[in-house]
Amino acid sequence: MNTDGLTVSNRLGRIRALLSGLTGPLSNGELHAWANLGNAEGMPRQVFQLIDGLDSSQPRRPEAPGDILESPVDLAARLAETDEDGALHRLISIVSTTLAYRTPGRYDEVKAKDVFGSLLHLLGHDTRWWTNTDAPAWNPVTRHVFDAVVVGVGNGFIVTVLAFDED
Repeated sequence: MNTDGLTVSNRLGRIRALLSGLTGPLSNGELHAWANLGNAEGMPRQVFQLIDGLDSSQPRRPEAPGDILESPVDLAARLAETDEDGALHRLISIVSTTLAYRTPGRYDEVKAKDVFGSLLHLLGHDTRWWTNTDAPAWNPVTRHVFDAVVVGVGNGFIVTVLAFDED
């Protein structure tokens, strides 16, 4: 049991329920969200497998050969650790606007804040966060023209939110 009285299974179920409305087509791209058991040490392998599974059907862009992830180590090198506020801001942005044309996304900002505020509560204050989009650079993690990923690891869970788009 955790301090809020939820078992690990119940907590994972609640996290997955929060994220269930995110996944699917969006503009010229897609939005994906996953929640699994895990820790910071296993995060690069787990997230690499998720992205590689989605990307395997996407053609390689010959103009950008370095954009292709080759391993979990390669993924980890492209992610920058961020604080909770930075992660929350990026998560809200990913789901409230599209990457290519900044048109409305899956949720408006108010709903996105509610969803991700609840997610942060379930993951806990000691959650560690990573993203590929922290300023000043963007480090691509997919074969798509635009992508953004935010990963949180806390309370025994790994949560990954990935958006990609084409122009």
